[in-house]
Order: sequence, then C-alpha cells, then structure tokens
Amino acid sequence: MRPQVSARGRVASTVATVAMVTQLTPRMRRVRLVDDSLVGLAAVAGQTLKIYVPDLVSELPVARDYTVRDYDPARPSLDIDVVLHGQGPAANWARQVRPGETLTFVGPSGRYRPDPQADWHLFAGDETALPAIQAYVAMLPATASALLYLEVADAAERQPIPGVAHPTVCWLHRDDCAPGMSTVLYDALHGVPLPPGQGRIWLAGHTPTVRRIRSHLLNQRGLDRRALYVKGFWDRQGR
Repeated sequence: MRPQVSARGRVASTVATVAMVTQLTPRMRRVRLVDDSLVGLAAVAGQTLKIYVPDLVSELPVARDYTVRDYDPARPSLDIDVVLHGQGPAANWARQVRPGETLTFVGPSGRYRPDPQADWHLFAGDETALPAIQAYVAMLPATASALLYLEVADAAERQPIPGVAHPTVCWLHRDDCAPGMSTVLYDALHGVPLPPGQGRIWLAGHTPTVRRIRSHLLNQRGLDRRALYVKGFWDRQGR
C-alpha cells in the first residue's frame, strides 16, 4: 500500500505489512515490515517513527514513538525493536502481532547524528534506548572512542554492539528491580570520569532518570549543554 497523503499533499501516514517477528532477548522483540509502501522512504537507522497501535481498553489507535533500528531500501524493509515491559499499548501489541498484520506509522523524523569530529562519545540509557544507541555507534568511525552505559534487566538482555572496533561497554543490571525504579544508571554516570577533549553525550530512556542525570551533568559536573543530547522515552504512566 502506498503512503496516504493529506489534503495539503504531504505524506500523512504509511501502512506496511509485518513480515517477521523475532525474539531478540526474553524482553525485546523485533518487528520487521516489508512492503512496497516503504519504497523511497527517507529513513535512516536511529530516526523516530510514530506508530499507531490499538489501546487495550478502547481499541482505538494510540501513538507511540519508536526508533528505526534498520532500513533496507533494496528489499524494502524496516525494523523496529520493542521492549516488552509493562502493559502499555505498544508492548502488548508487540507481544501479540503476527506476520501478515499491518502497522500504520508516521515519519521518520529526527536529525541527530553523532559528531565524527568529537574526541569521544558517551552513550547511555536503558533498553528502550538500546536500538538508537546501536544505530548511532554503527555510524561512528571504527577507530572512534565510544563509552556505553546500558541499563538492562539482567545478563540475558545484553545484545551485540556493532560498529566501533573497541567500545567500552558497561552493562548495568537491574536484577529484581522494576524498570523505572532502579538507580543503577544514575549511580554509574554520577561518578564516571569523562575523557579529556571535546566529547559528546547522548542519553535517553526513563524520563525522570535521564532528567536527573542531565541535571547532575550540567549543574554538578559543569558539562557544556551543547555537548549533551537528552531524550525521555517513557515513564511508568506511559507506554
């Protein structure tokens, strides 16, 4: 199906078919869309899609933002990775979706790209940020200095980090702590020694947590706000 077009001639939404659903880890599923509607889509891994999934109560579509994990224009196919925590609409959709069903989305949007001229890069977040972090690290030169602080439930949620030849990866396990209730990411970044030179920090995940870390980095560590990109992806009342 071709993208639907608004009255002003701009693309309003795209409807694509689910071709494959893959269980990446016990708590993350990859949904692959393959459809002619994806031909010519101006998508890059790391950008954001606004997907529309059914609300469990009203059954009406609700919008949720998800990262483009990969886009292959030759196939054409598009992957999104969905964390299966909580009972939000998107997590429940991802648990139940089957090949042959369709997904409506708007986008992609987002212009963030890691600065290849930076002396070092620090990426941090929980598992909801992992697809974007994987995409951004893969964009870096193989010799780039990359530090990753990744909060996940446990060791079973670890995933490969493609791209940089020798990234420094610190996996932070919540263990028995519920998502959004742990301080492991804040604790790790509170005292992390930052390398010399001009660096860039990308931080995303649980909104209250990343806001707290942002405040610490700016107010206590004196980080230049131009070197910091922060985005809240979810909270315990949201998806």
